[in-house]
Amino acid sequence: MLVMPWAVAAENGSALRATVNLSLGGAGMLLDNAVAKAISEGVHPCIAVTDANGYLLAFKRMDGAAPGCVEAAIKKANSAAINDVDTVVFYDLARKENLQLGSIPGILPAVAGVVIRQKARAVGAIGIAGGASDAQEQRFATELVRAFEKTLPAPHP
Repeated sequence: MLVMPWAVAAENGSALRATVNLSLGGAGMLLDNAVAKAISEGVHPCIAVTDANGYLLAFKRMDGAAPGCVEAAIKKANSAAINDVDTVVFYDLARKENLQLGSIPGILPAVAGVVIRQKARAVGAIGIAGGASDAQEQRFATELVRAFEKTLPAPHP
């Protein structure tokens, strides 16, 4: 199963709020897809997959990956997940309007942190670092996520 509901009891115990997160199995599938795509494209990135809360589920550092891409990939995925927005949005805002945006904890103005959605609901994120260019990293991450999203089952009500 790719995503799993996680029921959280309210403090008074009278209500439940269901949330959905990417499972370890789903993260592994996405990571396998990313590695296969990287090999086919001849690139050597670091790849991080988190759940919707930004917690790391799966990670790979490809042979030949650039130094420093480990932390960058993880931070990209975390920032996208906890803010429920692709990090390229922060990147564009920082470049055009607010250079200090990156000083806010949890916000990383960078490319290639992409939210994974099951219908409209965020279930996780991926972060890619160490690509040939910003444009290549963003395309790589976006293509991976959009193809993966098509495999996700419809969310439970």
